[in-house]
Amino acid sequence: MTTLLFVRHAHSPWVPNREAERPLSTAGRVAAQRVADQLDDRRIDAVVSSPYERARQTVEPLAVRRDLDVRTDDGFRERALADGPVETVGETFESAVDAVWSDWSFAWPGGESSDEAQARGVAAVERILDRHEGETVAVGTHGQLLTATLHHYDDRFDRTFWREALTTPDVYEARFEGAEMAAIRRLYEPAE
Repeated sequence: MTTLLFVRHAHSPWVPNREAERPLSTAGRVAAQRVADQLDDRRIDAVVSSPYERARQTVEPLAVRRDLDVRTDDGFRERALADGPVETVGETFESAVDAVWSDWSFAWPGGESSDEAQARGVAAVERILDRHEGETVAVGTHGQLLTATLHHYDDRFDRTFWREALTTPDVYEARFEGAEMAAIRRLYEPAE
């Protein structure tokens, strides 16, 4: 059994045209420590992250406590909605996201469809499963990419899950037998 702890990044302020460099906010840094606290009693053999700063900073406290490096995998980066801000295609963020969730094969110019994002995320999961069989790996990632990836294994993970259930941050423990997801459950407990 291989366990992946999918960690959706903590709060990061929106900065136009700086998707990859956006750091965590002060509240996000506090929440990242809370994630590390809640997972303190768990064995973690490796930490892998999206190359985006906010995802890496969210899993960094886990890695530091265990004296592990944070390896990056571009497969876990957030979905590109369009080539540049979605306003350039005449949409708001909400309407642009609705379009790619409504039709999984649709992509805005220069962006990724849900099918494409899912294929990239599943390939990244498969790389981890191949490299870390029988281990527990924390994976820093993003909401839309995480949802599309998990949908491959369980169709309960959809647009409604992304909009209504997933928090910033969040943690889901997925247990795999080979390449098949055997079980998944939420671990994160948000602050009250």
